[in-house]
This record gives sequence, C-alpha cells and structure tokens, in this order.
Amino acid sequence: MSSISSLGVAASGLFSAQKGLTVTGHNISNVNTVGYTRQQLLQHDTSYMTVGKSGGYTMQKGIGVSDTEIRQIRDTFADMRFRQENSVLSFYQTKSVVISEIETILDEPYGEGLSNKLDAFWSQTQKLSTNPSGIEERMAFLQAANVLIGRINQIQTSLTSYQDNLNNQVISTVNRVNELTKEIEALNELIYKSELNGDNANDYRDARNNALDELSAYMSITYTELPDSTVVVKSNGTILVEQGFVAQMELVQTAPLSPYVKPIWSDSKQDVYDFTSATTDTTITTEGSIVVGDTGVNVTFGQGVGTGNAVLVNASNGNDEGSLKSLLLARGGFSADKFTEWDDIVLNSNYSADYSGNTFLIPELQKQFDTLTHEIVSMVNECFTGEGLGTHEGIMGVPVFIPISSGVSHPVLPDDPTQEDIDNYNAELEQYYEDIKPYLTIGNIQVNPELLADSGYNKLGTVTETGNISDNTKVQEMLERWTEPIAWNTTDANGDPITQPPAPYQKTLDIRNFYAEMLSELGQEGYESASKYKEKMTVVQSIDNERMAIGSVSQDEELATMMKYQYAYNAASRMITMLDGMMDVIINKM
Repeated sequence: MSSISSLGVAASGLFSAQKGLTVTGHNISNVNTVGYTRQQLLQHDTSYMTVGKSGGYTMQKGIGVSDTEIRQIRDTFADMRFRQENSVLSFYQTKSVVISEIETILDEPYGEGLSNKLDAFWSQTQKLSTNPSGIEERMAFLQAANVLIGRINQIQTSLTSYQDNLNNQVISTVNRVNELTKEIEALNELIYKSELNGDNANDYRDARNNALDELSAYMSITYTELPDSTVVVKSNGTILVEQGFVAQMELVQTAPLSPYVKPIWSDSKQDVYDFTSATTDTTITTEGSIVVGDTGVNVTFGQGVGTGNAVLVNASNGNDEGSLKSLLLARGGFSADKFTEWDDIVLNSNYSADYSGNTFLIPELQKQFDTLTHEIVSMVNECFTGEGLGTHEGIMGVPVFIPISSGVSHPVLPDDPTQEDIDNYNAELEQYYEDIKPYLTIGNIQVNPELLADSGYNKLGTVTETGNISDNTKVQEMLERWTEPIAWNTTDANGDPITQPPAPYQKTLDIRNFYAEMLSELGQEGYESASKYKEKMTVVQSIDNERMAIGSVSQDEELATMMKYQYAYNAASRMITMLDGMMDVIINKM
C-alpha cells in the first residue's frame, strides 16, 4: 500500500512538472507577442493523509503536489495609472501634431510664409510711392498683390483640407472605439464562461487588457472588474461596457448640411462631448449620408438647443483626455470666416479665449486669418480709388481686389465713352466698391483681372487730380494706414460695435503685428502642448516600464525556470522507475 501511495506522489510530481514546462514553453513562445503577460504556475501540497498517532501527535503522510492556478504576473494598479495617463498623453499628442501641421501650412518664419509676402507687398508699395506713374512699379505692385492673395488663398485651402482630414480621423476614431467596446464585451463573455470552472482565461484577459489600453488612448475611461471576472467600463459617467450591454456611438452632422460630424450616444442621442457654451439636446429632423473621401458614413441631421454652460477643457479641470476630444477641439464643427461670431468659436467664455486652449483651434485661426485678409484687401481698395492713367485718365480706377464669386456685376465702360458714360461708370464703380465688401472673404478673393490684362496697370487708381500722374497721395495713404494701429474684432457679424468688455482676441495692432501676434499665440499653444506631451510621455513610459518589469517575459528567466521543471520532471520519472522496479520484485519475485 505504501509503495502504491508513493507511486501516486511521484506521478503527481511528474504531471505538475509537465504542466510547469507547458506554461514556461507558452511564455517563451510569446516572448515577442505585444501585450502578452507572463504566466506562472502556482503549486501547493495535496492534503495530507493521517496514518496514525504517536505520543499524542498525529502522524501524516504527504500524498503529492497539486496545481493551484496558472496566474498572470500583472500589476493592476499600474494598469490603472497607465490608462489614466495614456488618455492625457494622447490628448496632447494629437493637439501637438495638429499645431505642428498647421505651422507647416503657414510655413513660418523661415519658409515661404505670409510674412514674406506681406513684406514684399509693403516693399513694392513703397517703390510705387516713389514713382506712381511708372509702368514697372505699377506692374510690380500688382504682381506682389497677386502673389500675396495667392498665398492667402493657398493657406485657406490647406487649412480647409486639413480640417477635412481631421474630420476623417474623427470618423475613424469613433468607428474604432465602437469596435473596441464590442470586442471587450465579447471577451467579457468568453472570460466569464472560461472561468466558471475555476481556471484563469489568461490569454483572453491579455486581449481584454490590450483593448482597454487602446481604448484609453481614444477617450477617458474608468473600469471595475466584478467577481464574475467581467469588467464594467465607463467614460465620463456613461457606461460603455457591462455584461450583455455595449454603448455605441453614432455620427451626426454638426449642423444641417455641414460636411463635419460629431459623435453622439446611440441610445440617448446626447453629445459624447459638449464643448459649446450650452448643453445640447439633439432633435432629430431627417436622415441621410455623406461621403468623406472614399468613406461613406451614415449620419443624422440634427439641430442643437442650448440649455446650460460647458466646462473649460484644460489640465486644471482634469478633462484634457483622449485623442477623440482633442481632434474635435482642433477641427471645430465648421469652417469660420470674418463674419463667424466669437460665441461659436470659444468654448466657454469670450473673455477666456486666449492661448490656454479655450477655442476651436482651426476655426479660430480661420476667423483671425480672414479678418486680417479682409482688412488688407479693404484697405487697398479704399486707398486706390483715384483715377487711372493713359487710356484710363479721368476715369475711376477699378478695385485691386474683387470677389471670385459674388453675384455683383462689375461695371463696364463702353468703347469710346462720352463724359456722361464716364460719370455713370464712376458712380456705378463707386457703388460696386461697397457692394463687394461682404464677399471679400478668404478663398474668394482675386486681383482684378482687368488690372492683370495688357495695359491693365493703367486702371490702378493712384491719381487724385486728373493729369497729375506723379501724385503719390493715394499710395502714401496706403503706406500710412498699413502702419497705423487698428482695433481688431470690435464689431459683430452685422458690423455693430461690441459693447461688452474687451476680450483677449480684441487687440489694437497694425497689420504686420496682428499677424505676428497670431503666429505668436499659435506658437505658444504649440509649445505648451508639446511640453505637456513630453511630460506625459515620460510618465507613461515610466509606468509602462514598471508594467514590463513585472509582466513581460524574460527569456533567460524562463529558460532557468524550464531547467527547474525539467529537473523536477526527471526526478519524478526516476522515482516512478525505481518504484516500478521495487513493486515488480515484490509482486513477481518474492
């Protein structure tokens, strides 16, 4: 009987060592698998068998070794810290990339940026003032104006194109978040079923942890593992995943007919993020679809109704989390121009709209850029309202800048005009100057083709008194106004004065310094975002290194463990061989 029980002890050691070798081999085979967590076989003594008593003591005999569990070597607290910090890291990484891309578009200060074009235009205007009737000077001035407005339109086109790119990224991110939440819910079910018998579904747990890691980059999450091994995942108080339930996001247009979309919760129809000065309740009006690039996206057309105040997104409020939020803040919900109200651009209060990140990034830049452009073209048109030269002598000069599309007809002077024709033309042209002003928005401006045509330079209105072709009064007026401080953003979209206290975006600067201030504020915001990104990258890498130190597979350690189990396996097998021989002698030879 003792020999048979000893055989059982040896067999249990053999099987346990074999299982240890299997676990170790599994670790080694996944040494380069991303997200794999090292597994460890825990063992314990099998319950002892009482064989008698002696002197008041119970005599017991061990009957072998049993496997407790195959566990993961993982620090759940480090996981939680990693996901919290990873969310903030992704927010600033996305913002930093966006600002870097915008700076590339602007190409300042050492590239072919707008600053160079402004300086070149200013230089040609100065040269024109020295010889306002010179053909070379007039042509050079018009060429500089054409290059300037071409660069402005190019920047606007690039900003709009990049805004579309960010919209595509929003769509991709929302789709990926929906995939991850479904994946986590499916893994919840697999883990729940696999662990009903007491085993650990370690590989499924690795997959779920990887999904949680990735999800934390897109949005802020909190999670709790329940006793049944499933996790409940939340984002800003909204349940994303629990057993048998997955919250999905869908995309709705930011405004009717807008090419841009925003995420809402499919069940409640509430905004995932509310950045406006009011809490938005979405009322569904109709349904349709839009196509962005090659991607068809089903969307719902909605109308927002404001009811409350939004919270400023910054580090102090602890809500600067997730790349999805950062993308939405950078893109905004529309393309802005000079006539866009600041209330639609700022996130919380007009009086905190500075480089702290309290505006939709690209719409703010578009509005400021269009305001600058509108001021430049209006100033030039207003200054060059004198008469022309040569064949255009005694006739009002045409506007330097006109809209590409406006619906306003450019006056036409008849061939061989009479004085009455000229007087009527001048009156119509004066009215045309006023009528085109609302249409002089960025992307819709060109140098008047009449000025660029053969001998068109004669139509540049530099003359204040007929025949006095060397008079530079108009050009000098342009030079003086260019360097005079201007009160920016002091009127609303209707042109009415803003009577509220000055907001940070209301400045008094000349044209060159206004643009320099724009670049400075963008650079400051980019610097702060890059600094935050580097800071969080250091933190995240440190936490991840902690996780790797605990949970990653070391091939050297696993080989040492494999040798340990191999020795144990060999010892158990020799024990069995010895017991087999002993029992053969006892049974067959005695």
